[in-house]
Amino acid sequence: MQLHHFGIKAMKSMQEKNEDKKVLTNEMATFIVLNTASIQIIPTTVIAIRNSLGSSNPTAIIVPVWIATICAAIAGITATKLFIKFGK
Repeated sequence: MQLHHFGIKAMKSMQEKNEDKKVLTNEMATFIVLNTASIQIIPTTVIAIRNSLGSSNPTAIIVPVWIATICAAIAGITATKLFIKFGK
């Protein structure tokens, strides 16, 4: 089973518990934001591109990618929580 199937399965499970099927729950919205933030553990594509272009240290991108994806996830969760809190 590919990884994206787990996300679909999780969303279907949350939808089953959702009382109003036409409106996302707060948990569903947060899940979508985290999924969209696309946290990267090892950015293999970027490393491969850097390697193919002759980079002397193609893996030097790992820590900055971690920082960027963590910041994106935090910003996304913060915005989602603010929209949930003030949107009601």
